[in-house]
Amino acid sequence: MFELHRNIIQTFITEDIRDISTYGGYKGAYILKITTKRLTVAEKIAAYCESLGGEAVIKENHNLIIFEVYCIAEDPSVYTLKTTEHPFEYGLKIK
Repeated sequence: MFELHRNIIQTFITEDIRDISTYGGYKGAYILKITTKRLTVAEKIAAYCESLGGEAVIKENHNLIIFEVYCIAEDPSVYTLKTTEHPFEYGLKIK
């Protein structure tokens, strides 16, 4: 997942990019958000993200006249941790 984001940043760092941010999603997804003023750059980033096996979404912000590209990489091991029952939730005590 981090390799996907690293490849995207290294490939497009010289393009017309305003901002790069990363977030952790609820179900173990890692989200890379890249902001640009050019739709062509946003489309290139999204296509590259998808070619590497990630999921990409482009959102247009009309107020700021920018495009936000979200590249999503899932980490199933984190989701498993969040859905595993914790023994203290049911009043069980560990000896």
